[in-house]
Amino acid sequence: MDYINIEKLKELARVNEPDCISIFMPTYRAGMETNEKIDQKHLKNLVKNVRHELESFGLKGREIEGLLRPINELVENTGFWKLQSDGLAIFRNRDFFEYYTLPVLFETYVHISDHFYPMPMIPYINNGVKFYLLAISMGEVKFYEGFPHHIHEINVSDLIPEKLEEAVGFDFEQKHLNYRAGGDDRGRAIFHGHGSTSQEEAKTEILKYFRAVNNGIMELLHDKDSPLVLAAVDYLVPIYREANSYRYLHNDFLAGNPQHENPILLHEKTRDLLKDFFEKDRKEKILKFEQALSLQKAEYREEKIIPAAINGRVDTLFIQKGKAMWGIYDSENNSVIERDREASRNTSLLNLAAMHTLFNNGRVYLMEPEDMPESSTRLNAIFRY
Repeated sequence: MDYINIEKLKELARVNEPDCISIFMPTYRAGMETNEKIDQKHLKNLVKNVRHELESFGLKGREIEGLLRPINELVENTGFWKLQSDGLAIFRNRDFFEYYTLPVLFETYVHISDHFYPMPMIPYINNGVKFYLLAISMGEVKFYEGFPHHIHEINVSDLIPEKLEEAVGFDFEQKHLNYRAGGDDRGRAIFHGHGSTSQEEAKTEILKYFRAVNNGIMELLHDKDSPLVLAAVDYLVPIYREANSYRYLHNDFLAGNPQHENPILLHEKTRDLLKDFFEKDRKEKILKFEQALSLQKAEYREEKIIPAAINGRVDTLFIQKGKAMWGIYDSENNSVIERDREASRNTSLLNLAAMHTLFNNGRVYLMEPEDMPESSTRLNAIFRY
């Protein structure tokens, strides 16, 4: 699997069953490492570690074999290892098995408890920071929902005409067979053909087509505020802008005919175009933390943040990458008790805080230590109240 959204991540986080195994590891897309089966060997070694830990929990050989069987089958699946991205996430318990090949460079990590550990996948979904991409040409329209790490197509065939002829009539091609379009030095469309009347007619019919497309996608975008990026040849862009009624159409666009463009390449180009947008949200939240701290609506003490997250008070949670915090949450006293992980199958308190923040529609950011608003602790939070 190569796609996970926030609802699926929440579903994973809600699992509460014995012996939930979560495995994260970096992988290679191609090259010498793939030929030498480095990733397969890596997972095989991780499975050995999982086996030893399950034995230490008192599980018997047959139980362990049953739990590890689908993961071992994945290890031996040669074809699977030829289709890797940057990271692999595996989730397994007695009744459940899923894996995700994702463009996220995970650090190697194994977690075994009575719950799954989906926190490392938060950067992939980026907790709601998304964009839309409209790839439009005379002969095809494709509409995408995208995030920093992935993109997927939304079927809009029942909302819009798929090609120009469907909007203006199938005699368009015959009427304007000798026309082509280009642009002047200001990017304005210039139509070439037999007379100004026909040129204006061609532009009018393209505008009619684009208005039909705009009306269709507005059925999906009418209550959204994420940026919409247009991918089209240069001369079509000003015509589409005239038809557009979406407030958040991005000023820049992807130039060129997108009709046969690989969605992965379109995603990479759009991500580069929107780099400042992706950073803007996080930077604004950091600034808000500093302001909220002075008003006692922010916190950096972990023992205060975790109960607040569980009780739905956290609007934004910053978690320092590479850190761990193990223990239990005492619901009677609304407090946390930090313990050594090795003492028992304790809960990851950082994962607990992250998942409850997501459950309550808060925002979660995994941060490098130097980027934390307050770097002296593993958690920072902005409270709703």
